[in-house]
Amino acid sequence: MPRIQGIYALCDNSLNPKLDHIRLARQLLEGGVSILQLRMKGEKNLRLVQETARSILELKREFSFTFILNDFAQLAADLPVDGVHLGQEDLSIEAARAQLGAKLLIGYSSHSLEEALEAEQRGADYIAFGAIYPTATKGPGHPVQGVEKLRQVVQALRVPVVAIGGIGRDNLQKTLETGVAAVAMIGALTLAPDIRQAARWFMTEFSRWKR
Repeated sequence: MPRIQGIYALCDNSLNPKLDHIRLARQLLEGGVSILQLRMKGEKNLRLVQETARSILELKREFSFTFILNDFAQLAADLPVDGVHLGQEDLSIEAARAQLGAKLLIGYSSHSLEEALEAEQRGADYIAFGAIYPTATKGPGHPVQGVEKLRQVVQALRVPVVAIGGIGRDNLQKTLETGVAAVAMIGALTLAPDIRQAARWFMTEFSRWKR
């Protein structure tokens, strides 16, 4: 099963709509990210999601990366993706496992230690926990967890924990100090003047810290 470790880049153009998902994916991969999640939140056109995912999967001929499909578990069964990421309003972990089998990763978004532990018990392969810091992606009303709660989740769980929400250059080290397996990002990458350079910087810092 693919590993969840490193910079977990969300291929989400909501903050930079001039850049389509496929071009964004290429730039992130050229920057060296090891995990890529296609996030087309709220998209009703399933064919468009499927075609976009297939185009990104073609990039596996050039790059080695773990490819996660966000939300659309019904499509993941028919695509050679590495996993699917679910939230509270999506298909249940148990139903996704029954549909996808044991070979695909199933990630789950949680916002408390209790939710994270429950998701692990229900069979999630990794847990995304956040928002760690304020984030434009979720808006001002979204709860901010902070690094101490993140540390508690990392210490309590056996599966990998992915930190998400407002992580950038100024707080990356504090985030990594908690022992997280991976760090998820949208704005810090997609809003960068040079996406490739930004991805490369974060990957280098992550590798340096883990050594």
